[in-house]
Amino acid sequence: MISKDEIKIPKMIGFDKLTKIIIAYLKVGGDKVPKGSSEVASMAKVSVQNVSRNTKFLEYVGLLEGIQGNYKLTENGKNYAQALDWGKLGKANSILKETLRNNTLVMKGIGFVDMHQPVSKDDLVSQIALISDKPKKPLYITGIRGFIEMLVTSGLLESDAGGNLTVSKEKKEEIMEAVDSLPSEVKITQPTKPVMSYLPITLSIKIDNGTDVNKLKEILKVIKDVFQEENLS
Repeated sequence: MISKDEIKIPKMIGFDKLTKIIIAYLKVGGDKVPKGSSEVASMAKVSVQNVSRNTKFLEYVGLLEGIQGNYKLTENGKNYAQALDWGKLGKANSILKETLRNNTLVMKGIGFVDMHQPVSKDDLVSQIALISDKPKKPLYITGIRGFIEMLVTSGLLESDAGGNLTVSKEKKEEIMEAVDSLPSEVKITQPTKPVMSYLPITLSIKIDNGTDVNKLKEILKVIKDVFQEENLS
């Protein structure tokens, strides 16, 4: 299990400036060779401090790779930057979604929303600060809000007119696909007749040291939601 020390969040800047940094890496040739923060900052028109503060986060989510302060775009990072630069926002968002979907912090954030939805952005900010063990100070809160905007932009989360967050329908369908691919130790017996609120559903689960508890909770929540929706229809 990943420790809180290994979880990275953006610092001081929002999603708009994070995308400027990504595009700047492409513009200065960071799709081919590692580049330092100064060169990228000059192209992005973002302070050197804010570039250097956020390279670890961009590495953490799979958009950058590097060492000792010099970074280059990953393959997904390059494709994402090119799509943004060419104005192909739909393609860019699809690449971002694919890059983020299996990240630990992303999955924990989505899991929290799915368990409590609809969730306010403030509540999700607080939860992500808790998960990453960061104090609720402007340095971190601005970055966490940028991270949430990243999740919404990618389509992993949806935001209504009031700013409340829910898990996208597509994401729920992916979770249900995960249920279908569960090992034989986990068996779900669905009734052959129409589901009624009082009709029991048998769920047999074998749990061992390798069980991912958070993913299991997420799957169980989706199963519950699916049958509740069926009851109401």
